[in-house]
Amino acid sequence: MVKSTLLRIVLAALGLICVGLGFAGILLPILPTTPFILLAAVLFSFSSQKLGLWLERNRTFGPYLKHWKEGTGIPKAVKAKVLAMLWVSLSITFFLLQKPILIAVLAVIGTSVSIYIISIKPKKSGTIACKV
Repeated sequence: MVKSTLLRIVLAALGLICVGLGFAGILLPILPTTPFILLAAVLFSFSSQKLGLWLERNRTFGPYLKHWKEGTGIPKAVKAKVLAMLWVSLSITFFLLQKPILIAVLAVIGTSVSIYIISIKPKKSGTIACKV
């Protein structure tokens, strides 16, 4: 825990911004959730034990932290949900954009994200279910 009150406030505020970006990442297919939540957890560890506990116990974000701490990877059911949400969102965006270059860029990004998600192997079977 940082001793300076001003620095703790700044770190806590940055942590809350990261939580907001992590939440936006649930809704937006291009923005990642987990890195922002992990960064928020680190920022809270230096600034506010209360916010850190809130994040760990949070119904939405707690499982992300638990999987990371335990090194369990991403369960198959969660991968399926994430990939389905990603491609449904991208398909809607493709339809709304109707610009071939932007569609191609988003398709490349979506494919890259999909490959990355698929490549994360669960290390323990039958562990915690992460809600998305």
